[in-house]
Amino acid sequence: LDEAQSEIVIGYWGTIPLPDLLAIKKARPKIKVVLLLLCYPLALTKSGILRQDFFMRRAIHFLDGIVFPSEFMEGYVRGRTFQRHFPQSVVIPPCWPRSFQANHEQRPTSPDPNLIYVGRTDLSSRTIHAGDDLRQLFSGILGTGIHLHHLSSPEMDDGHTGRKAFQPMPMMKLIDRMGDHDGSLIAYNTTSCPRDDRFLLTIPDRLITSVAAGVPIAIPRQGYTAAKSYLKNYPAVIQFDSPQDLAEQLADRPKIAALRKAAWNARLNYAAAAHGPALAQFLEQLLC
Repeated sequence: LDEAQSEIVIGYWGTIPLPDLLAIKKARPKIKVVLLLLCYPLALTKSGILRQDFFMRRAIHFLDGIVFPSEFMEGYVRGRTFQRHFPQSVVIPPCWPRSFQANHEQRPTSPDPNLIYVGRTDLSSRTIHAGDDLRQLFSGILGTGIHLHHLSSPEMDDGHTGRKAFQPMPMMKLIDRMGDHDGSLIAYNTTSCPRDDRFLLTIPDRLITSVAAGVPIAIPRQGYTAAKSYLKNYPAVIQFDSPQDLAEQLADRPKIAALRKAAWNARLNYAAAAHGPALAQFLEQLLC
């Protein structure tokens, strides 16, 4: 930090970087420390959320600013943790750079209804949580005849002919592949979680990646408030109540073709550079 003459340090993702930001602030009080709160709360239980609220309340004493992904998360944090004092804040919707967006010619999709899911499927990992276990939803989707493409894992290998597993690949290759599908499935197993605050307030990386790929978004009709706000101007959103409802919508092939074209054109509206001026203005204010 000294060699680079850094004036601002931004901690990324959730409450995890708070101890590091505190250490930096103690060692270099003149450096402005900012929390980029992409995911909050991380916890899925009442006690876990209360513990993270406690950490955030303590953070007010050394944080100079917070970057929120949505106004919903900003209001949530303001109401729960900073009721009398609040650092300077700004809402910046998260986006990949323009260079990450798919740029090949849009290819025809399969004649059969199909979806791609780019979330986690490695359910034996130590970092997995209950919301990641979508086996029941996947089973329902496959039962309707929809072909489902997702990352390969032992937990998902049941031999179903509609299940199309693929191996991990570089981000750009994945984004180029995603556009070949009817839609990208954005969902969590919220019913297995005692608290679903996280899924109401967070805009997940899989959604940021999906809009960069220019593919329609398939998302449950209930919940996911911040994600749907992020998609308010996205012209290709398929909200569904059940796997059967989803299958009926995907069966309308002319409609899906139109949604794919609209999503492909809309990807250009989701580039990080569009929010650069707002972020730069916020950081400049911190230095005044």
